[in-house]
Amino acid sequence: MPALITHHIFGEDILSELPRGLVEGEEELLAFLLGNQGPDPLFARFSTLPSRAATCRELAHKIQSGHITRSMLALRDGVAHLPRADERVGRAFALGLLGHYALDRSAHPFVIAQQRALCDVDPSLAGLEREVHAIIESDVDTWILWEKRHATICERPSATNLMRTARTERVAGALLSQVALGVFGVAIDAREYAAAVRDYEWLYRLVEPTGSARARLAALAERALRGTSLTTASAHYVRRSDECPAANLERHVWVHPFTGERRTDSFADLFDEARLAYPALAEAFARGGETRLRELVAGLDFAGRPEADD
Repeated sequence: MPALITHHIFGEDILSELPRGLVEGEEELLAFLLGNQGPDPLFARFSTLPSRAATCRELAHKIQSGHITRSMLALRDGVAHLPRADERVGRAFALGLLGHYALDRSAHPFVIAQQRALCDVDPSLAGLEREVHAIIESDVDTWILWEKRHATICERPSATNLMRTARTERVAGALLSQVALGVFGVAIDAREYAAAVRDYEWLYRLVEPTGSARARLAALAERALRGTSLTTASAHYVRRSDECPAANLERHVWVHPFTGERRTDSFADLFDEARLAYPALAEAFARGGETRLRELVAGLDFAGRPEADD
């Protein structure tokens, strides 16, 4: 999957693809952009009991791995049952989450293919697949920030991509809690999502900028506990260059990890593929047509794995 900067920029770009008036005002914009982070913040939940953190991670994994159409329809139903004052914020968040799905399913096979190729070439990377995956995502993040916004994390720190209001947190948490129970049978407190976003934000503030004293201390502590540092792998460095080998701008051949198809897409190609696919997904979601939505989902989960819908 792409990481938080790429998802945020994708959200900014696809906002113009929505019909006028569908997302209006600062709070709805924040809800839409937060929705574009998808379930990823749930993976970062740590400042709670281990059992609650595990439930958050379980839910994030389940959302990404299947029942895509059912989840989207449950999300839409949840928006319809919100108090009227919260409905527009809820709809903006849901449309944003759909954007996260659109980009993930296009780009995730590419990232996995790069990860596997690197691990195959260098035997010393065995067992470090998660860290390699995170480094690729971080590299693409800093490249797309420079390529599309001509900025670095000095001007746009990663944590600023998680701006939100108390209502945005509350409404998003309520919607995800309903989807969790109704679709996946996972009981989760509606307040856990807001806490997960705060944890996600705190982690990025801790480890960035790369090389700072607190980032080094965090890496030492994590290595002492786990032997490796996933947070260090996820951290962003300052990039002021249009070059990025991880983005495959020269369009070298890569192999789709789930179909075996040989492809030459760059990350920029896949970003545009997702951007062009989003309006039809958003329209089908807004209209509530299950048949059309299922057709557009095409059986793909967030990882781009086929035959994962139901």
